Amino acid sequence: MASIGLIGLGNAGRPMAERILALGHSLTVFDIDADALERAARLGARPVKSARDGVGDITIVLLPSSVEVDRALFGNDGVAAGLSEGATVVDLSGTDPDFARAAQQRFAETPATFIGGTIHASGAPAVAIPQGRFSIVIGGEKTRIEATANFLKGVAQTIICLPEPWMPKAFKIAIILYATTNNIITAEICSWLSAQGADPKLFLKLLRTTGSEASAARMEEFMKRKNNHGGALSNSYKDFRQALQIAARLEIPMPLASMANQVQEMARAQGFARFNSPAAMGELYELLTGADLSSVAMDVEKKLRDEREPRVIYLAE
Repeated sequence: MASIGLIGLGNAGRPMAERILALGHSLTVFDIDADALERAARLGARPVKSARDGVGDITIVLLPSSVEVDRALFGNDGVAAGLSEGATVVDLSGTDPDFARAAQQRFAETPATFIGGTIHASGAPAVAIPQGRFSIVIGGEKTRIEATANFLKGVAQTIICLPEPWMPKAFKIAIILYATTNNIITAEICSWLSAQGADPKLFLKLLRTTGSEASAARMEEFMKRKNNHGGALSNSYKDFRQALQIAARLEIPMPLASMANQVQEMARAQGFARFNSPAAMGELYELLTGADLSSVAMDVEKKLRDEREPRVIYLAE
């Protein structure tokens, strides 16, 4: 059985450690937080004092951003310094496509394989990950990622494989762009209807009755904002910033994303950074329009994905 290393024991790393240990794997962990290391040790993990010492046959990195990942991978006593022939590094952190491209180039000079990836959990990570009710998207050449994909299939419900390490990062950002922009326009629509005396919940019934399922799903997601699932607005802002920085480098105009980012800035300025995106937009538009959207919210818990047989899916370009 392959040895597993895990760098990062935060919001996603902590439940990931729990999941891997529950499956019976030996796990070496590193984090700069001594309390996090102690908690992982109580679960059965082996804590170490540096990222270099945390390397395994497969090393998973789960850190907030490119700054922390760069330090953990390439800094003094970093992961790259401890790699052996045939080792694999899987970056599931909140890094951007440009970082993944650069990391792939740097790992080409080492005896290891670099795999870029992202985690997709429909519920809160602390709940979904320990139960395996989530998906992992990874990117790389099939012959180089196949063994890692098979290992991850035991960890998550679905492993989706893309051709390049940077693609999972780009696609995850694209998902956030879709979701956040939809949340903004939905909050705006609900405010507009409410100001006229129309119940947005009645509008939702109309969407369902007319067969407008895609629009109904977006409206319902906004109305379920009180469940507090989904990423915080501060994380969404980070993804927008990454998208706009890449667009500037490529000289591609993104006027709608730029406007959506400004709306997020307004919400952050009002203190809604820790709200999930639908909730933050609901609060912001109540302030902007004076409309009372409290009735346009459902006390419904978001369900975890149904259990099914784990699978690996390869998506070619």
